[in-house]
Amino acid sequence: MCTKRKYPVERMDVSINMEKTGEHLKELIKDSGYSVKEIMTITGITAEQTVYKWFKGRSLPSLETQIVLARLFDMHITELLVLDGEFPFGMIRGAAA
Repeated sequence: MCTKRKYPVERMDVSINMEKTGEHLKELIKDSGYSVKEIMTITGITAEQTVYKWFKGRSLPSLETQIVLARLFDMHITELLVLDGEFPFGMIRGAAA
């Protein structure tokens, strides 16, 4: 559903903090009780190194994998990522407020 714009148009400087996102994903997986191998099975990832690249902040899960992880951890997809930047109007939560 599309609604009419509520805010003035201005640039939103947003970036994903790769290192902190990796740490966050690692913690979420650890706290969930799932092993890396189980996460691989659940998400359909075939290379264990892929998950470790997330943990080190060298890559991010694909959008489809983020959706699976968000559902698995019972959270909104935006809660998987740690964002940097200024976010007008309180629209996005992140590492910096």
